[in-house]
Amino acid sequence: MQKAGGVRLSQMIAALYARVSTPEQDPQNQLLRLRQFADAKGWIASEYIDIASGGNPRRPGLDALLNDCKKRGIDVVVATKIDRLARSIVNLLNVIQQLDKWGVQVVFLDQPIDTSNASGRLTLNILAALAEFEKELIHDRTMDGLARAAAEGRHGGRPKRVLSEYQIEKARKMLAENPQISKRELCAQFNGISRMTLLRLLKEEGLIGEDMI
Repeated sequence: MQKAGGVRLSQMIAALYARVSTPEQDPQNQLLRLRQFADAKGWIASEYIDIASGGNPRRPGLDALLNDCKKRGIDVVVATKIDRLARSIVNLLNVIQQLDKWGVQVVFLDQPIDTSNASGRLTLNILAALAEFEKELIHDRTMDGLARAAAEGRHGGRPKRVLSEYQIEKARKMLAENPQISKRELCAQFNGISRMTLLRLLKEEGLIGEDMI
């Protein structure tokens, strides 16, 4: 809080958000720019950091930021670029619309989006149209994939799981060497495949009976 001419004024509270994808990357370059921007504005700033993919809409830092914004403790969210906040237009729009509902502005340093002004709100409307277009594209791709799978005799768009020749021979050898081997011991030797799937496929190959399922 500060005083000007005897009038009590409230300082803006800013949430500075930085994100990197891997632990090998350093968010400090982003944070330095965000701090400089907030200092130049005279804003009180808190910082939120994520080390996660931008394609993941649920991130600890972002969740904490949104929670604080919902409590009306934040006036503006600042990030260096749009893709720091979200990779998907749909996810980005969801975040911005939530913030807008709570009266929180959004500013990106490297892109002309500032939801406190008319041009920023116009950009938000464009994003909404693009998000709807993106959802339609995803739907169309999904339907095309299902149609192609059906034409190829597959269901649900995924090929049927089968065992490789190596896996079949490996299982045959293990069963021959130890006919009393337990399901747990057998399945422990096969990585990347669930126990139930492995047992079902071994039964289909005629290598085990119903008593092993």
